[in-house]
Amino acid sequence: AGSIAPDLSLAEIAARLVHARQQAGPANLQLSGGEPTVRADLPDIVAAAKAVGFAFVQLNTNGLALAADAALAPRLAAAGLDSVFLQCDGVSDAVHTALRGRRLAREKRAAMEACSAAGLGVVLVATLVPGVNVGEVGELVRLAATLAPGVRGVHFQPAACFGRYPGDGASAPRLTLPELLAALEAQTGGEVRAADFHAPCCEHSLCSFSASFAVAPDGRLAVAGGGGCCDTGAAPIPAEDGARQSMAFVARQWGPAKAALEPAAIRDDFDRFLAAAASRPKISVSAMAFMDAWTLDLERARGCCIHVAVPGGRLIPFCLYNLTAADGTALYRPKPCA
Repeated sequence: AGSIAPDLSLAEIAARLVHARQQAGPANLQLSGGEPTVRADLPDIVAAAKAVGFAFVQLNTNGLALAADAALAPRLAAAGLDSVFLQCDGVSDAVHTALRGRRLAREKRAAMEACSAAGLGVVLVATLVPGVNVGEVGELVRLAATLAPGVRGVHFQPAACFGRYPGDGASAPRLTLPELLAALEAQTGGEVRAADFHAPCCEHSLCSFSASFAVAPDGRLAVAGGGGCCDTGAAPIPAEDGARQSMAFVARQWGPAKAALEPAAIRDDFDRFLAAAASRPKISVSAMAFMDAWTLDLERARGCCIHVAVPGGRLIPFCLYNLTAADGTALYRPKPCA
């Protein structure tokens, strides 16, 4: 049987971070896996990322360690972590059991609370499978609104086949972005409308959508003006400018909530208006449609602005890094060692 290559040392990771910063410039950084929280030195990795100049650092995690260890979220925040991309496929235990093999609703809520208490922005990330959890997308948005501003957004990812799906990927259940938009509108009673969302200003326009919503005191949602990196109907902008705008929006919306304006700083009615607007929590609602062997579009891949740093210094478009052939053979992902 094959074995998995050992994890990189902290020194090796630090060297890779230096090279990635040189290659990518002032990009946002996400630490992913596998499961990054299995590493005891994760706070040191976060600190190393900050030290080489990554201004926004996000952790992609299932949240189980954050729920189990009350000290972990504060340690990560102290090291410079900004945001947690928290795997959360729905609000019910039935959904987690179907997709992850066990009841996890309690652990997910505990992780959200731990991160919020530590001042980390939280984004709930749901892998969507028709017939399993698409019926909970509205409830997940409602949950995020209830927990704002600690929870900063919900990000939906329709399932793609990257070698783990047990059947034939050609017949796997699929969810399109227009179908997801329709589900969001129906399940929120029209508070979240398909027309509220805009295409990305970074990756290809068929890859994703997003919008920001203000949360009223009664919990109702209203689309926030200028809530995304680029407004619907705006003239096309150069890809580099779009990438900068997208990174700035992600850092602003998914990072820690900003402190309210101090009363002593409020001098007139306009200050009061600005303070009231700023104090209303906002959540982002977004989605990303990843490509697999059955949905690959090279035009979209060429326009990708989300990359994986690999040995040798190359940056590989995210979908291509995870791509497998129909038989499960990986294109770029590390193979088990003999």
